[in-house]
Amino acid sequence: MDSVVNKYVRKWLEIPISGTLSNVYLTSNKFGQNIYPPSIKFVQCQTVARNALKTSPNHSIKDLWKTTSENKNIQYDVYTSTKEVLKGFTSGQEDKLQNHLILQGSFFSNVINFSLTKLNGIWSKSQSNLPKNIYNFTIRYINNSLPTRKNLTKWGILSNSDCSFCLNPETLLHVVAGCQAYLPRFTWRHDSVLSFIAQTLQPINNSNLFVNLPGYKSPSIVTGDTFRPDLLLSINSDCLYILELSVGYESNLQTNVDRKSRRYKDLIIQQKKEFNSVKFVN
Repeated sequence: MDSVVNKYVRKWLEIPISGTLSNVYLTSNKFGQNIYPPSIKFVQCQTVARNALKTSPNHSIKDLWKTTSENKNIQYDVYTSTKEVLKGFTSGQEDKLQNHLILQGSFFSNVINFSLTKLNGIWSKSQSNLPKNIYNFTIRYINNSLPTRKNLTKWGILSNSDCSFCLNPETLLHVVAGCQAYLPRFTWRHDSVLSFIAQTLQPINNSNLFVNLPGYKSPSIVTGDTFRPDLLLSINSDCLYILELSVGYESNLQTNVDRKSRRYKDLIIQQKKEFNSVKFVN
């Protein structure tokens, strides 16, 4: 019956075949749907029944439990309560989520594809240190099973899927990077990431850092006002690194890379007259 139930759950939540169902099996306080497959409900029932035999005041019933416990086909005497059954099942689903997020998560695989090779190990280590509830939240994000208004309408909880700010359908893409009413939030997110990068790349001897943020020297000092990349790092007159940061929905990563590469092509040619080497990083 598990496969039949899983089929309907996938249809209900619009989860693709490649997506994991582990998140729906978790309790709501761990960003799950608190749904359990029939096989686990069956184990629960057997656990209750076996425990009833064991704790019965009737000696004959107790003897029945003792006799059947010697049968190797009975698999559930290792559980003392239904709570332990669910705890063990939930723990297994959390482990699956961690593995799925590292190996199959579309967001993280794209980050690895477009990041520096030496950073991949650092990123994987950071993932493994995330709290499990954040892992679970991210999995639901990847599978589009977060409670957006569109999903809540589809699940019969709400009657209207419109965003309360701009009246467009509140899809996952709309919440993450589409609502025009929240443009200042997107700017804040971009600048927060850029600030972290800038603080990490504090200039060393014979180098200069230019960042398009308050408190830093402006990149326009080097590039002029026509082009203003997010960050410049110059090492004497030998090398110039041009960094352009894109913080958007993961489906647009490659599109952003291509667009920014075309946009700064002329700037790279121009700066090669001043520096021996110019490297563009998006």
